[in-house]
Amino acid sequence: MTENVIQSLQKLIQDVIAPDVRELKVEVASLRRETAQRLSSLEKQSEARYKDILAAIAESHAHGEVVWQEIASLRERIAMLEAAQAI
Repeated sequence: MTENVIQSLQKLIQDVIAPDVRELKVEVASLRRETAQRLSSLEKQSEARYKDILAAIAESHAHGEVVWQEIASLRERIAMLEAAQAI
């Protein structure tokens, strides 16, 4: 009798639960692959945006240097004009 109950439970597990567990394993594996692909894509996008930001900062810095050079040149001209007027 006990053996019949155990065999019945084993058959139930094999027929009902085991296929569901296998199906869930397949779904989990699929979700893991999909998540890994999405994360990889997001990492690439993030890295590209980071590089773009660094390039924009470098360009801004270079532009700032040019502006400061122009300001220094204008100051020199003003100083020369003021010195010429004083004579």
